[in-house]
Amino acid sequence: VAKLISSVFNAQAFCSGFVHCDPHEANVLLRKGSDGKPQIVLVDHGLYKQIDDDFRLSYARLWRALMMADIPQIKDACASLGIGKMYPLLAAMLTSRPFDEIVERSRTGALEAGSGGGGGSDAGSSGDKEMIRGYAQKFIVDILQLLDAVPRQMLLLFKMNDCLRHIDYSLGSPSNTLVTAGTFAAKAVYDAERQQGSDTSRVKRIRDWLSYKKLMLRISAYEWLCWLRRRRGA
Repeated sequence: VAKLISSVFNAQAFCSGFVHCDPHEANVLLRKGSDGKPQIVLVDHGLYKQIDDDFRLSYARLWRALMMADIPQIKDACASLGIGKMYPLLAAMLTSRPFDEIVERSRTGALEAGSGGGGGSDAGSSGDKEMIRGYAQKFIVDILQLLDAVPRQMLLLFKMNDCLRHIDYSLGSPSNTLVTAGTFAAKAVYDAERQQGSDTSRVKRIRDWLSYKKLMLRISAYEWLCWLRRRRGA
């Protein structure tokens, strides 16, 4: 259920660009579909945001880079959003994790920091929440400066991410929301590159396809390992 909720909203943000920005628990209902699987019903449609394609793709490139812990691409994506030297703070605010964890993953090649048993790398424990609260207090001035610098379209996406993170916490943080967001972000970037295919060489199109398929295979392997860990821990 947690992954389904995250998938619904990330598909809006990265693929359609028409985003419900208030996904708190009262606005996200669950029902059983005709096939017996859970379905999501969204209510309270008063806070939608249509984000433009240029911003959507820059935002998608940033999330893809965050998932892959590709620091040069994180810098480039942040620069395209008008954020220069403050890119570590923006990355930390979006993921709700210290930037040191991204640096760690860039060295290990992992999709999550450490070896959490459930597969979720988001902050869910009381210790993690205290750590994040401490960072917020320490960098409050920098955070305010960053909020003033980011594109206005991103402000409601901050709200959406915080609401999704709270829902995930309420469900026990069973999913890696960074990987879920990164998956949809990577699809959005690849779809945009494919649509520009007529302007690129055949070799580049093949290279882009292989890179995307390799990433999807890596994500599938990660999710299978997470499922296996949960089964063993059950």
